[in-house]
Amino acid sequence: MARADVTAAQVLADPAASFALKAVLMAWRRRDPIDAANDARLLRDLLEDEADQRLVGICDDRG
Repeated sequence: MARADVTAAQVLADPAASFALKAVLMAWRRRDPIDAANDARLLRDLLEDEADQRLVGICDDRG
């Protein structure tokens, strides 16, 4: 599903969605949506940076 086509309820009902994603959705649904969205963007940026660093490390190890 494209991002624009999926709702939180659909993700929560999707057996293929990860437990971690569902847990965040359940916990963050009770929060102010603006604060949750801002935190989600920061978390995305941090995780993307971590993934990039790990990939660089793997590529460096392979020479």
